[in-house]
Amino acid sequence: MELDDLKNSWHQATGRVEKPQIITRAMLEKINRTKYRLRIKKIITAEISGSSVCLVAALYIGYSFNKLDTAFLQVTGVVAILLLLLLPTISFVSIRQLSKAGNFNKSYAETLKAFAVDKKRFIRLQKLNITFSYVLLLTMIVLLVKLFGGNDLSENKHFWLFSFPISYIFLLFYAKWVQKYYQQALQQAEELLAELNT
Repeated sequence: MELDDLKNSWHQATGRVEKPQIITRAMLEKINRTKYRLRIKKIITAEISGSSVCLVAALYIGYSFNKLDTAFLQVTGVVAILLLLLLPTISFVSIRQLSKAGNFNKSYAETLKAFAVDKKRFIRLQKLNITFSYVLLLTMIVLLVKLFGGNDLSENKHFWLFSFPISYIFLLFYAKWVQKYYQQALQQAEELLAELNT
């Protein structure tokens, strides 16, 4: 009788130990999936914020287009509007692909392969966005003077001497910082995907 009680107690005790391990494994997988989505969501949120700023700027330039009184300023305004519409389009395409990368319904190997391909595409599109940002900066400096200042700065050598180098240096460091931030978030997301298989 005591031996049966001891066996029952032993089975109950081992059952209690095994169940929390299964629950803990499922919980860890769920936590990793949530962390993965949060990493990707950080990138998506930053891209949506930047796209919103671009669209508002394009609307403002379009609304204030009548202030651009020379052919040069009008062409610059059209180029700026086109770039301000192109940048969010590229961002939308890149984040749409990236958000699909974490499809957990596929096998582990397929998920990692899709993520690696989408990660490379995202980085390539971001580099394209940065290149267009340099052209946009040039157009925006020319337009902002006219749209907000209203002054003719064509003769002001100091403005042109300092505005472009300072703006380009700022954009260079900002672009490097954003690239590093995105690379780090993508690396963490990839590590979380790898942890889901272990």
